[in-house]
Amino acid sequence: MRISSRQLVNILLHVLFTSLIMMVAIFVMPLKDAGTAAAPNFYNVPAFLMTSLTTVACYASAYFLYPRFLLKRRLSIYLILTLSISLLIALATGLASYLLTDIPVPVIWAHIVVKFFIVVFVMGTGTAYRFIMDVMKEDRKLREGMAMELSFLRSQVSPHFMFNTLNSMVALARKKSDKLEPALMELSNLMHYMLYDSDQEKVHLANEINYIQSYIDLQTLRFGHKVSILFNVHNPARQNSCIEPMLLIPLIENAFKHGIGDIEEPEIDMQLDITRNWLTLTVKNKYNPHTIAIKDKTPGIGLVNLQRRLKLLYPGKHQVSVDKSGVYYKATLKLQLHDQMPGC
Repeated sequence: MRISSRQLVNILLHVLFTSLIMMVAIFVMPLKDAGTAAAPNFYNVPAFLMTSLTTVACYASAYFLYPRFLLKRRLSIYLILTLSISLLIALATGLASYLLTDIPVPVIWAHIVVKFFIVVFVMGTGTAYRFIMDVMKEDRKLREGMAMELSFLRSQVSPHFMFNTLNSMVALARKKSDKLEPALMELSNLMHYMLYDSDQEKVHLANEINYIQSYIDLQTLRFGHKVSILFNVHNPARQNSCIEPMLLIPLIENAFKHGIGDIEEPEIDMQLDITRNWLTLTVKNKYNPHTIAIKDKTPGIGLVNLQRRLKLLYPGKHQVSVDKSGVYYKATLKLQLHDQMPGC
């Protein structure tokens, strides 16, 4: 049977842990012969008994007392059992020393007291080891679950975006517009980014901005001068910062969804400001309160997807606000950027 690297590490940890227990029993508390210090004896029966019983007690604490009592908040029972086991081991090794060695009785009693505290310490270490392992296991499960959810959320973004983009292609095809060919070229650029770049955990902000610009160019080809479209990037020197791919596009898609249609002189104003390590995207568009209610009866997944990804990827490092004033709808995303890196 092949042993995985994780299992091998776990085995090595147990070997190291047992070795440390043996060191405590044999070297830290060597038995006294005739009341004088003596070199550690690997064949000393009391020392071997101390090592064996302490090892068993350590694992009993980690795999029986901890899950059975401490995890269930039965602290008093856990403490009574821990102290009782420690006392029994100390008395057993003291009795062995009394029967098998000529150590004076007062020294043996002194050994019993010290060994009692040693066993308590080792059992506590076993409990701490199990606690740390459980925390690491839960953390690993949490990270794996988060990675799976992020993968699922990403898989939603591309089909959702393609559906909206293909609607633009259909609109141009129905008009038999000569803008269909350049629109298809812009779509090709978008698909290249979606297939090859958005698969990465992080991308350069410059790539994300180019992707947004291609989407805006595509929409400009579709609507022409019927819609006032403005997109500005302030302080582009920070474009080497890293960002989650396709994280900004949902706000812009939402503006085109609700800012086009039965609206007089539609406007979409997008401002991307990069200041120090913060990015601020402000998207402002005109909207019709009557038609927006109809459109929201079949809402997309874009904004819901965005909110969830922000909570997973940038906890405590993002702000999303919405403001409705008159006929204008403004959405703002403020995001703390990752440090500049040569490659994301």
